[in-house]
Amino acid sequence: MSPESKQTRERILVADDDNALRHAIVKMLESCGYQVKNFDNGADALNAIQQNHFDLAILDIWMPRMSGLEVLSHLRNEEVKPRIIIMTSDETPESLLRAVREQAYDYLPKPFPPREIIERAQRALGGDSEPPIEVMCAQPHWVELLAPCTRLAAERIEGFILHLEAGLGEEMRTEVASAFRELLMNAVEWGGKLDPNRKVRIAYVRTPRMLMYRIADPGQGFSFKELDHAAVGQPSGEAVAHMAVRDRKGIRPGGFGIVMTKAAADELIYNDKQNEVIFIRYLTP
Repeated sequence: MSPESKQTRERILVADDDNALRHAIVKMLESCGYQVKNFDNGADALNAIQQNHFDLAILDIWMPRMSGLEVLSHLRNEEVKPRIIIMTSDETPESLLRAVREQAYDYLPKPFPPREIIERAQRALGGDSEPPIEVMCAQPHWVELLAPCTRLAAERIEGFILHLEAGLGEEMRTEVASAFRELLMNAVEWGGKLDPNRKVRIAYVRTPRMLMYRIADPGQGFSFKELDHAAVGQPSGEAVAHMAVRDRKGIRPGGFGIVMTKAAADELIYNDKQNEVIFIRYLTP
């Protein structure tokens, strides 16, 4: 049975003063079996959430009487609250970072394909309970997060960081986004062993001349010489020799991630244990 036809008991609240979009979202969610309540302002949405149980709330930022970010702020210290997806046409770093600080589960910029809201809702509702992503710093030029070592947390962080990179050219944005994903997934999968009780620390620093990622995982580190299953661990001129190793070990095809990350970086610096890495890309010649 597909997710679309599966009947669920999850209750979702949708709040947006764009009547056409709100009703379209409601119809799509109801077609998947969700129970949906909707409001055209933040104040009524907050009142409903405080008086009733909802598993998920999808909130626009700019609404009459109370913004989605204000609703999020009021709910931050509630003991029982829904996961919250913030959606908006305002893609300024300040709005995104406030959503991050106030513990939004996800952030969805408008306009978005109709299917996107269903996929985001399913991801939010399907995720197991895990420690929250902690915000150590949230400034347009410096974002620092402490996150559980799970793929889901990594995907959410990747989404937030991708929006901060919106001002880059498309080619550069694609390159640095792929590099960030590779470094982050290596940290949670290999360093953190996909253990939600272990933490990975991520810093994003942006200046007019430079973009920097710093990722530190809780693992014991590694040596490139020991990575016989990766292209980077092979002798010069034998970059594909690792493919046979991966096949013998039953590891999925791949192994080019660090090589590709090195190609995207102007500087890629590891500490002595190699459980912490700094990626630097210069934005001006």
